[in-house]
Amino acid sequence: MISSQLYRAIFQIYLPSLIISLGTGMIVPAIPLLGSTFGVSVGLAAQVVTAQVIARFVSWIPSGVVLDRTGIRTGMIIGASIVVLAALVTAFAPAFWVILLAQLFLGIGINLWLLGRELAAMDLVKVDQRGRQMSALFGIRATGTSLGPAVGGIILDTQGFRSLFVIFALMAFVVLIVSTTIQSPHSRHPRSREAVFGFTSLSQVAPVYRATYFILVLATFSALLRSSALDSMLPIYVINELGYSATKTGFMFFIMSVITFAMIVPAGFISDKIGRKWATVPPPLLAGIAFAAYPLLREPAGLMILAVLLGIAHGMALGSLTTYTYDIVPHHARAQFQAMRRTIGEAGAFTGPLLGGIIANTFSAGIAFLLFAPLHLLAAVLLMIKAKESLPGRQKETARKNT
Repeated sequence: MISSQLYRAIFQIYLPSLIISLGTGMIVPAIPLLGSTFGVSVGLAAQVVTAQVIARFVSWIPSGVVLDRTGIRTGMIIGASIVVLAALVTAFAPAFWVILLAQLFLGIGINLWLLGRELAAMDLVKVDQRGRQMSALFGIRATGTSLGPAVGGIILDTQGFRSLFVIFALMAFVVLIVSTTIQSPHSRHPRSREAVFGFTSLSQVAPVYRATYFILVLATFSALLRSSALDSMLPIYVINELGYSATKTGFMFFIMSVITFAMIVPAGFISDKIGRKWATVPPPLLAGIAFAAYPLLREPAGLMILAVLLGIAHGMALGSLTTYTYDIVPHHARAQFQAMRRTIGEAGAFTGPLLGGIIANTFSAGIAFLLFAPLHLLAAVLLMIKAKESLPGRQKETARKNT
């Protein structure tokens, strides 16, 4: 018999998360069709993705404020409603600029809903189960976004792009209905209305954990820089500089994806059973080693080993930084502190391709990896030496050492 907690997790958190992630992935193959439909270039059509990236960057902190002020359920309802409306506007858009604007709001709505479902998921489990809960959420999201393009391609080939977004709107409407059933004690009792917009408000974090929060922000920045740098620089390095085929390059990314997915569940157990630091230190450490090794390794076997190391790093980092942050920030402003961390992290996603491209043009893509390596190693060292453990049990030991 399914317990009420498991029932709520499946039908209120996991299933809607899969639906939203699947819908987001469905949009990807529509980009070329948008260009031909509205008579714009493929490059301009690709700015649909840029609109969502911008939305993600600018909406984290406002999303955190909304959730902390209104409560989880209200925030999730607002987010899902924005997604429904944005998808419908896209479906019936008369011009391409309308689509760009609608996709900007789509990204805002998705961000708000995703952050809300994290808070709802945290309220379902004990502190020492957060790692596994976050791993499950990130795993579901990765699965949905991976399957989405295949589903979207079928719909596009048979129904067209307008039907695709109508279907996405219907999927988001289901998520909206489910969001109205969220029952969290913090949905009924709104949090403090004191907004957290800057680092001066870090006084709300317990003194013993303030440095840890800064370190987690740095680790998030390096993690997103790592991901974007790999997507942009690895093909240049492997294809243009080493002379490998696109097929072999794609296989390296496939290996990373498989290892990433395989690490999601172990990472959650490591975080909950051994310690938050044990789950957060290895990703930047392995990434730093791999990035430093790229200019030195040119053979397929060596490059595959680096792909495995980076897959482990990415899989362990997915939910561990989020879990660690929830442990140490004040409960009444937890959404805002998560949002602040991720906003700065998104700057890393911009920095990776931009700075990497400049270095690659001046020197080589291999040198770009080498110059990014110290940032990851710095994050690993700070997490190892300066960050304070927050896992219950170990947390008490940390408190005793600082009294």
